[in-house]
Amino acid sequence: MNWLKKIFNKKVDERQEMDLLRVEHYSFWLMFWLLAIEIIVQGIILDGGDKILGEWIVFMATAVFSVAGFIRKGVWSYQAKKVPGVKSYFLYSVIAGAAGGVMFFLIMFKKSPDTPQAVLAGTFGMAAAVFAISFAAFCVLGTITKLREKKLEREAMEDDEEDE
Repeated sequence: MNWLKKIFNKKVDERQEMDLLRVEHYSFWLMFWLLAIEIIVQGIILDGGDKILGEWIVFMATAVFSVAGFIRKGVWSYQAKKVPGVKSYFLYSVIAGAAGGVMFFLIMFKKSPDTPQAVLAGTFGMAAAVFAISFAAFCVLGTITKLREKKLEREAMEDDEEDE
């Protein structure tokens, strides 16, 4: 056990730790978005949809872990002090729906270019489904994050009152 303390003992000051966290932050988001792009390129353009299961599992595990961590800490992003509202959820969902529709269109049109009307109808259905699922997920996660943020604020105020 003593050797574990030697390995994991913190040997940097606060400024160095913040620098390390900043590098880790940018590295994580670079990896996340490059993995998303790789899944799209390999799955749609290169038609390797059945070969991206490993990448998809890593991508989704990373996304779920990040969202769970954000909710646990009661934060939403670096840019916003508070969790956004319904207008932002709607905008984010429109973007997700459009992206999902475009990806569905590209996949289906590549597989069956002879039936463009059916592909187009399916695209609008897929875009609507992605929009609805995204909007519901944003509403649920936003509500949970707001509740968690309020709980953390209450706990901090109680700690301050105990210190006095």
